Amino acid sequence: MSEPLVRTEQRGEVHIVWLNEPERKNPLSDPMIERLSAALRSPEARAAAAVVIRGAGRTFSAGGDLRQFHASLTTDASEQFEATTSFRRLFLDLDDLPGVTIAAVEGGAYGGGCGLAAACDIVIAAGTATFACPEIRLGAFPMVIAPALVRAIGARNTMALAVSGEKVGATRARELGLVAEVVDEPEFDSFLSAYVDRLAGVPAQVLHIGKMAVRAGGADDYRVGLESGSILRSLLFSSPAFHDGVNAFVQRARR
Repeated sequence: MSEPLVRTEQRGEVHIVWLNEPERKNPLSDPMIERLSAALRSPEARAAAAVVIRGAGRTFSAGGDLRQFHASLTTDASEQFEATTSFRRLFLDLDDLPGVTIAAVEGGAYGGGCGLAAACDIVIAAGTATFACPEIRLGAFPMVIAPALVRAIGARNTMALAVSGEKVGATRARELGLVAEVVDEPEFDSFLSAYVDRLAGVPAQVLHIGKMAVRAGGADDYRVGLESGSILRSLLFSSPAFHDGVNAFVQRARR
């Protein structure tokens, strides 16, 4: 029997969710998104003081599934917008969690994977972790994840990441405000375990109310940003420029 795309575990008041397709670098495919959203909507996740998201294997998440992008090149803008519904819903499900959300990042967090980390309240990264928004190389732009990135690191830093498409290391990501803690790779699991154990002893209500207080000080246009990003993405993903970019990338990958 094959392994589930998403697996979960409970440690006291903390719910841990694993992206579990390491052989493909945990891409945010439609099935992965569906199962991850279901895990985040579960009673266990909703009741937890904190929810930790991890990636199995050596990559947190490589982001969008290029095979799906390539297969969707014949769809028009309205169909492209419809295709973003589950992705947008995932970010809302994550944002709606009452407890503190933590991305524990080892390896790469790229594209949607970078956005997923940015959408969490706290990011803990191994020293070898890298982050990137490489969509520009496909003739695209990280539009749906832009609200999460802007909220985490500001508009200017988001634009710089999006335009360059280059990887940034964990230390630079901490300087940008994307990462809260950088931990040497050999100590990552023990550090995270101790961090989780501390949170596991905190009553869920304390962190739920505390998170509400922090959110009250922020802007309230996150949902609007997700909707706008989806509209703009649908227009770009149905354009000849994007089609040419994806086809060129696929041809290079086959060589």
